[in-house]
Amino acid sequence: MTIVRGLAAWLLATVLLTSAAYAHGGVGMVDNRCVLRIGPDLMFFTGYQPQYSREEFCDDVPNVGQTVVALDMQETELRDMLTEIRLIKDDGSHTQLNGLPVLTDAELANKPALDAVSIAYFPPKKYPTGTLTFEHTFTEPGKFIGIVTVENEHGQKFVSQFPFSVGQQASKGLVLYGLMLAAMIGGVYAIWNFGLKQKKTAPPKSPA
Repeated sequence: MTIVRGLAAWLLATVLLTSAAYAHGGVGMVDNRCVLRIGPDLMFFTGYQPQYSREEFCDDVPNVGQTVVALDMQETELRDMLTEIRLIKDDGSHTQLNGLPVLTDAELANKPALDAVSIAYFPPKKYPTGTLTFEHTFTEPGKFIGIVTVENEHGQKFVSQFPFSVGQQASKGLVLYGLMLAAMIGGVYAIWNFGLKQKKTAPPKSPA
């Protein structure tokens, strides 16, 4: 029974890890709020598409069209830094880290190359109120990477990257459910196979 419970726990963990594999780069969840980790600090992150609904999201953009993103700087030190935002088209040529595209330091430093693939750019600026809001209209579905860079008065920079997709929720959902189903089938098979082996190795019952 203990082993069966262990297998069940393994199955649950596998499903949870499959879901967690879709976490996006520097974007995560803290106290049920979307956050963007940048260096030692956090920014609360919210996106929505007013032409569809006021429902918020913090990773993939559900549809093409006007998209509004708000960043809330909780740490006071961020408000004294220069903040730069860039959205680029993911051409599939970047280094993969945990299954997600990541630009190297050399790529981040190559401004002409970044400009060539940028779909939106907001130059370095201070936001003393701690609130940063920007809009962009996505004209086509696809994969993209957001890059947020902050720089303090000493020239020290911190960069956060978060890959995301636009208008690809349906296909992504099918992949996720397919992986979860595969994990469940694997777990059921492992439990069944264990029970079969237990039957084969059980000692024969003594005659009454």
